[in-house]
Amino acid sequence: MVIKVVTTLLISTFIGYITNVVAVKMLFWPRQPINLGFYTVQGILPKRQAQIAVSLGELVEKELLSLEDVLDKINTPEIQQKLIDKVSVMVKVRLTELLPRIIPGRLIQIIVDTLDKILIQESAQIIEQMFKFGGEYLTSEIHISKIVEDKVNAFDLQQLEDMIKGISAPELTFIEVLGGVMGFIIGLVQVLIILIA
Repeated sequence: MVIKVVTTLLISTFIGYITNVVAVKMLFWPRQPINLGFYTVQGILPKRQAQIAVSLGELVEKELLSLEDVLDKINTPEIQQKLIDKVSVMVKVRLTELLPRIIPGRLIQIIVDTLDKILIQESAQIIEQMFKFGGEYLTSEIHISKIVEDKVNAFDLQQLEDMIKGISAPELTFIEVLGGVMGFIIGLVQVLIILIA
């Protein structure tokens, strides 16, 4: 009777564990469809890569990172000031290079300083308009969801499998072990039924 109890528990644990190992493997395998006559078997990831790519792209754009979010992060007073400072330096250097050498140095300095002052006064408004119109153009032309979708579809299935396993290896192992635990519990219930009956 002890051998029967131990055997039942071992077999139940083994079946539960193996079932979950196969279930986890079938997330990725088989990569190519296998026709069993009445049913075609293929791993979830290979079979639904395009649908996963679309869903992931929409999730990223709607919930995680929209282009508006990116533009809001870069359209700050600090970044605007850095842009103004950079443009100011570039204009000064360029004007100094372009103005003819026959113009006296003091006059060149007055011209450069005057244009720089005008540029600094107008830059904030110009940059604000650039961000506004540029943002409108970019949001109509660039879709993060499509970029993510194309990237995911371009991944080799092995790359996707490695990424998913890299992120969720402990959870996948837990699922496999949980299958063994559930199998053990089911075996225990069977043993109790046998003993009671």
